Amino acid sequence: MAEFTAEELAKAAEAVKMEFPPYVLDQLVAAMDAGKHVILTGPPGTGKTTLSYLAAEVGQRSMLCTGYLPTTATTEWTTFETIGGFQPTSEGLIFRSGLFIDAIESGRWLVIDELNRSNFDRAFGQLFTVLSGQAVVLPFKRAGQHNHLSIVPPGVEPPDDTTPIRVPSTWRIIATMNVFDKNLLFEMSYALMRRFAFIEVSSPDEAGFRRILAGQDLVQQLLPLRMFRDLGPAVYLDAARYVQRRRQDNPTTSRLLYEVFYAYFLPQFEGIDDTGARRLFRCMAEMLDPPEALEAKRTMIEVLGVDLAS
Repeated sequence: MAEFTAEELAKAAEAVKMEFPPYVLDQLVAAMDAGKHVILTGPPGTGKTTLSYLAAEVGQRSMLCTGYLPTTATTEWTTFETIGGFQPTSEGLIFRSGLFIDAIESGRWLVIDELNRSNFDRAFGQLFTVLSGQAVVLPFKRAGQHNHLSIVPPGVEPPDDTTPIRVPSTWRIIATMNVFDKNLLFEMSYALMRRFAFIEVSSPDEAGFRRILAGQDLVQQLLPLRMFRDLGPAVYLDAARYVQRRRQDNPTTSRLLYEVFYAYFLPQFEGIDDTGARRLFRCMAEMLDPPEALEAKRTMIEVLGVDLAS
């Protein structure tokens, strides 16, 4: 049986060609060992979601959970999606479990991608109380039962006359938060923040990128784009897989660089100002032949809405 350690996480990451700073893995293990749920923050492509899944897989091998339940938060989330609620059926209204209860009862860790897309207070509801270590009684009963349901944290006695849903002591939430999604970020209450440990997943250094992209010379040419925005290795690995396939069609190097830039990197520069966009264009133009440079200029103007006039 594996142990839930930073070393095991590093091995799992290496198997999928991802690399994380050692202190990130140490922090994650320490926080979860200390009984905390975790929110991974950082720029796009640093592998936050991948790390969440890897942690749950190592947790499963360590007998801490039975697996994980993955989901993506949305602006429409309410307690109906997270805790559950009554659902009409041919036999009348019955209680349907939400994501949190499904995960708790099945012993799976809950992995929430893009948590900042939700309205935290509206979505978590009674879970605030549970995450703070107190039992809560839900206004629901299961079909054929007389007692209301209660969610009971480890080490806490269930409320009288309830049907308890017991939270295992090893149960965890691992969520990700993209710090660039400012327009989607609701105000996160201090009450919720106290219930999580926040861990930043930063990008590797230059040497780390080159190790991850070993043998991907064309994609490595695009590493200077990181001067304009902090981009994680996942973006580059996606681009490398495209390059591997597209090379079967024998495009020119300039054409392939342009296609990769447009498909994988251009959307990451949404919100860049005109000055930064001009510098970004000059950086790309140095790599491209004139036809592709003109295409890059046109698409940057159209997609990013920037002024590239010198």
